[in-house]
Amino acid sequence: MKLRISTLLISIFFSAASFAQQYTSYLFAFFSNNTPQGEQVRFAISDDGFNYKSLNDGHPVIDSDSIALTHSIRDPHLMRGEDGKTFYMVLTDMRSSKGWQSNDGMILMKSTDLIHWQHTAIDFPNRFPHLDGFDRKNLHAVWAPQTIWDPVEKKYMIYYSIGRHDWEYPTKDKNRDGSVFHQPYFKLYYSYANEDFTDITEPKLLFDFGTACIDGDIVYDKKNREYVLFFKDEGRTVINPDGPYGGWRTRQGVLRATSKSVTGPYTIEWRYLHRSGQFPVEGSSVFPIIGSDEYMLMYDCYAKGHYEFCRGDLKNFKYIHSTPTKGNFTPRHGSVIQITKEERERLEKHFGYKTN
Repeated sequence: MKLRISTLLISIFFSAASFAQQYTSYLFAFFSNNTPQGEQVRFAISDDGFNYKSLNDGHPVIDSDSIALTHSIRDPHLMRGEDGKTFYMVLTDMRSSKGWQSNDGMILMKSTDLIHWQHTAIDFPNRFPHLDGFDRKNLHAVWAPQTIWDPVEKKYMIYYSIGRHDWEYPTKDKNRDGSVFHQPYFKLYYSYANEDFTDITEPKLLFDFGTACIDGDIVYDKKNREYVLFFKDEGRTVINPDGPYGGWRTRQGVLRATSKSVTGPYTIEWRYLHRSGQFPVEGSSVFPIIGSDEYMLMYDCYAKGHYEFCRGDLKNFKYIHSTPTKGNFTPRHGSVIQITKEERERLEKHFGYKTN
């Protein structure tokens, strides 16, 4: 009898814990446009994962002046921690009005309520002065950081795109002055965050596509027991004959690669995942769908003024919806997490939320 009662209590405990973490809504963290006012963190709420309404009437929920060395941010990536109650956000520390080669670092943030955040800005040339090629003059950019839990190292791994001038290669295209256009070359790197989420380890190479590769997004596929890396092949429609994948023609779309380890090596699948004919796209992000074993793939059709949402099993996706970016909801590259009813109510109470 005691054994049965103990088993029942354990079952009730885990059922209660599961119920406490039932997710009912989606929270979208994003920035809005290429102006200092647009390069701020904004939040939006959704019931279905593809129709969103902004919190705070579309105004920033975090002031970039208070967290960024450049006083502007881009590409916020939001995740729920392993404990289920701590949130981590990493962002590009950049002001585009100073140029696309003006950013040399990222921002690390941590919160327990999605409202109040600790923050640390990491400037790569100052943080890693001993690393060859990562100096202020040669570093092109540090873009679009994201975070994932590494179950082997038992640490949060932050991965991001690094561009360096000494990696650039000539193309057949010409600049306006008639000189040869040199293709920027981005590779994905990774670091581990410390326990306080205030510092990172020395960058290590994660993925080399052979030409510009940005906007990496890693998701663990439980069914196939592998990590899936979604990324964008950046750069013009050119061929890099000297890269490890010589002959591949870039088209600025979303591809995927897989690995049994979060740190690679990753095997590329040479096919595009976004809807055919929609070029260019960027800022892809994949998140689980509430009440389903499927996932949503979203990406920014920035030249067309909308986001596209596709549903699938991490391998194949089917287009389902285009969400216009207008009014007080004008997102650019961001990320989505699931939240509970209590978390949504707390956000709405603090920032304000209009239902119409």
